[in-house]
Amino acid sequence: MSAESGSLSVSELADLAEGLRQEGKYSDARKTVERCLKQSPGHPRALLLLGRLQYQEGKLLEALQTLRGLESVLGRQESLAVIADGLEQLRQMRNLPPAPEFATQTMAELLVQQGYLLEAIEIYRQLFVSCGGERRVWEKILSLREQLRQQGSRDAGSEKVARQLAGLDGWIEARQGED
Repeated sequence: MSAESGSLSVSELADLAEGLRQEGKYSDARKTVERCLKQSPGHPRALLLLGRLQYQEGKLLEALQTLRGLESVLGRQESLAVIADGLEQLRQMRNLPPAPEFATQTMAELLVQQGYLLEAIEIYRQLFVSCGGERRVWEKILSLREQLRQQGSRDAGSEKVARQLAGLDGWIEARQGED
């Protein structure tokens, strides 16, 4: 983390934390998201990101508690209930290997509902690659791309959206060329 990250807004801290998580720098991502939550304890995106980091670290009980906290901020939403219930089941069946694809896809859907389309598309892209090019995931990416063009993404400026759309368009063209 840079010295200049001390003057970042809550949304910028959440962006930075997500970028660090995507780079596999989980410890730095967690510290950054904790700074974000220190500034804004009920920030939904930061809570969701913290829950995801905890899940990736195998801390199912902590992830469940974080998502329950997110639920208290946002109210009982069906997608949150599904995630929380899924984590509770995973916690209870600790001996079985967790199904991160389900939780990841559910988290992506929650991001869509909250308007964080850029983050959701990135998750779906990773799912598409990891699941061997599943058609329904591909269709979701294409659908979200159009939604992103029309609506933008929460907490993202138009320049960032345009850059990400250009990169996404190139990625999609490359995948279509493989067919």
